[in-house]
Amino acid sequence: MICREFDSDGSDEESRHLLRPVIKCVAVAAVLVLTLTPILTPSYTHLPTHYQELAQRCEGPNPPLGCANPFHEKVFIATILYDKHGKLAGGKWGQRVIELINLLGPENVFLSIYENDSGAEGQDALYSLKRKVPCRHHIVSEEHVSLDQFHNITFPDGSRRTKRVAYLSELRNRALRPLDSFKQEDGITVYDKVLFLNDVAFHPVDAAHLLFNTNQRPDGRADYVAACAVDWFRPFRIYDIYALRDAEGYANYQMTFPFFLNRGKGASRADVLAQTDAVRVKSCWGGMMAMQAKYIQNLNRYKPSHTFDAPNAHVIDPDNPRNITAPVRFRYEPGTYYDACECCLFSADLAEVARQDGVDTGGIVMNPYIRVAYTDDLLRWLPVVRRWERLLIPVFQLQSWLTPRAENPYRAVKEGEPFTEEIWDGDQWRFVTRLGRSGLFCGVRDMQVLRQENKRSTGSAGVNWVNTRMPPGQKQKFRSWWGIILPPTWREDWAAASPADRKTFFEYSWD
Repeated sequence: MICREFDSDGSDEESRHLLRPVIKCVAVAAVLVLTLTPILTPSYTHLPTHYQELAQRCEGPNPPLGCANPFHEKVFIATILYDKHGKLAGGKWGQRVIELINLLGPENVFLSIYENDSGAEGQDALYSLKRKVPCRHHIVSEEHVSLDQFHNITFPDGSRRTKRVAYLSELRNRALRPLDSFKQEDGITVYDKVLFLNDVAFHPVDAAHLLFNTNQRPDGRADYVAACAVDWFRPFRIYDIYALRDAEGYANYQMTFPFFLNRGKGASRADVLAQTDAVRVKSCWGGMMAMQAKYIQNLNRYKPSHTFDAPNAHVIDPDNPRNITAPVRFRYEPGTYYDACECCLFSADLAEVARQDGVDTGGIVMNPYIRVAYTDDLLRWLPVVRRWERLLIPVFQLQSWLTPRAENPYRAVKEGEPFTEEIWDGDQWRFVTRLGRSGLFCGVRDMQVLRQENKRSTGSAGVNWVNTRMPPGQKQKFRSWWGIILPPTWREDWAAASPADRKTFFEYSWD
């Protein structure tokens, strides 16, 4: 190493003189990278040829009905809404749903919308939308959903609360109910695809791409069990990491490109970097999910059981697990201080019934070409920001080094396989031996519960749920992003708390 000493006379000026070329080179290099990246290596910008062909068929202000559905596939669209001011059904979201129906062909579509607890403005907007819907539909707005019908969990102080995923599972299943209802004289419509659509800002043609272009075979038909969009809540940050698991079931909790760590074989990360439209994953959701209807629709005259529509009918008892069979419905994990996203479990169950049907590759994919957002402003920015997102790979790596990795000791456990599970029995943590159940890779050491009386927060998100704080003392290494541990003195702290503070003692709110 060469060191050079400067005397006090002019040393600062000489140092600045020597640094100027370095600073200039760095600045030029930065400008070149920022300029050339969107030109030479943009990410998920240039649509595959068959995507372009579909878009061209549907160009113009009045595209031909059914232009995006060349094989006239039957599509069941399902959604659940909370729309207090009617801005969804009465705004651009409702307009886009109608546009999507027209792109698919109204004769090919059934629309099911289930809304609850939205109030008068939400109901009025929904029923106004209902009058405009050009296809067969079942659109329902219920004034209130009572929590009395749900199975509740018990906190260590004896208080009882409803799990958020239990509530969401039931609402999503209500949106799917028309799949099982048909008039005897009309017969039954056999659907090809189910599209579950969230309250997101989206381009209707993108929904068609997701349905019909994802992982397209040589015969022109899409090939997947389920395919998800990617939802964004910031220009460079995705949202739904709670449901997302890579091809080996790892939870990464990274919100920036390329979304997945290089763990195990690193298949999901490799697929993203290769810009495939079918990134292999174990589960996803992303605000919009297309599925093969044959694994969801009941084609028999009668429902599989008389309790099929009950709120807790599809829950798997961890102490006496059953194997998954079609038709798949949303469900939740009933254990205390153990949660699994209902959408992740849905992916797991779809993959399992598909495996029973001879699909041995899983078939759950994420399509990063298809992007939705939680505001219209952000949706307009997405085509621009994706051109630079490859530059975020170093940021992703830095975040990965600084953030503790999520650990799920049950990630690789399969149905029927004996394993040891650590549970909270109401008084303490203890180990039990159980048989594996579908979707254990979805599990997180966390628990989300509805706010008391299902009230919504006054914060910016306005959510009706909170995270919970858990008793310490676990022996297994089980880390998740949201898990909050109480201090060792929690019992004494609870006893010393005021009656008002005790009501929220086990809550932890992000809003």
